[in-house]
Amino acid sequence: MDRIWGLIKKEYIHFYRDPVAMSLILYFYTACIILCGYCFFFDAKHMPTVVYDMNRTAASREVIEKFLSTEYFDLDSYAASMEDVKSRLDSGKANVALVIPPEFTRDLAKGRPAYLQFIGDGSDANQAGQGGGFAKRIIGELNRDIIISRLNNRGITVSHVPGIDVKIRALFNQDLKSLYYVVIFHVAIAGLVSGIVLCSTAVVREKERGTIDQILVTPTRSWELLIAKTVAPLTIGLVSSVFSFLVVFWFNVPMRGNPLTFFIFMAFFLISSSGIGIMIGSICNNMLQAILLSLASTFPSLFLSGVITPLENLSPFLQKVSISLPFTHFMIAANSIFQKGNGFDVLWPQALILIGMGAGYLSIGCFLTWRQWRQ
Repeated sequence: MDRIWGLIKKEYIHFYRDPVAMSLILYFYTACIILCGYCFFFDAKHMPTVVYDMNRTAASREVIEKFLSTEYFDLDSYAASMEDVKSRLDSGKANVALVIPPEFTRDLAKGRPAYLQFIGDGSDANQAGQGGGFAKRIIGELNRDIIISRLNNRGITVSHVPGIDVKIRALFNQDLKSLYYVVIFHVAIAGLVSGIVLCSTAVVREKERGTIDQILVTPTRSWELLIAKTVAPLTIGLVSSVFSFLVVFWFNVPMRGNPLTFFIFMAFFLISSSGIGIMIGSICNNMLQAILLSLASTFPSLFLSGVITPLENLSPFLQKVSISLPFTHFMIAANSIFQKGNGFDVLWPQALILIGMGAGYLSIGCFLTWRQWRQ
């Protein structure tokens, strides 16, 4: 036991004396989350809008005001021709365009359908799609007001258009703030990167510096060294996740569950990450290779975990791959703990999966490293 504690203490000293590793971990747990919390959004708001009003009447100005009075569209400029509209969209100075034809008011007065043209820059499909949805909602409200006004003018007093009254209620995140999800997502990324990077560099450090042979000729056993290489990064990752909690409170992300439950799930997740890191360290020869391969291995988890693209949109094969990734199950647990307040009574399947994956990845990584050391 004294040898194991001495080896763990050695790993802590190595981490303390490595300012690059310390800075990298602190960056992922603090600065990276803050930066993404301010800059990484899925919502399309304040889209620069170019307006081409060929009608120039009170009705057309009312339509323009309806669009610009929302938080979705901001006036970029008024165009004098379709060439101006095309130029603003091509240059990227405007993301959407609103074009009102000259016969707009005349068609409304005669009871004929009046047409508007809404143009979205499809090079950014997310903004163009959301912008089209916002435009349909605004035009729908205008149509309702026109119908009510015409009925009242004919002596039919109504306050609303008959039909189905749709009221959408969102559970848990009632304000539909994507910021909450983004911050939780990057807390999980910090745990993934730190676990892989710390363990891979801890294993490869001895090979790069040529000290692995010296350690192996001592009374130290291989499994004792592997325990030290796992326990030290695991505890460092858990302690570092405390800084993530400070960032979470900075953005006022609600914590409806038990923080202890989250830390337990983080420990399960870090065990899996540590196993992947040990596997990477066993095949690399220097720390630069280990860091680059560690960062490269995080991308499949990000894109296949259902965070950026829903799992239902993936092909059946990729859905099976995503289920084998611990990041997928940890994101389900973390999001449920933070925003839904769930505990082990609901999340026990994710806990068992993370424990099983952690044991599997850690066993494979330790076996590969032990066999390499024995050779």
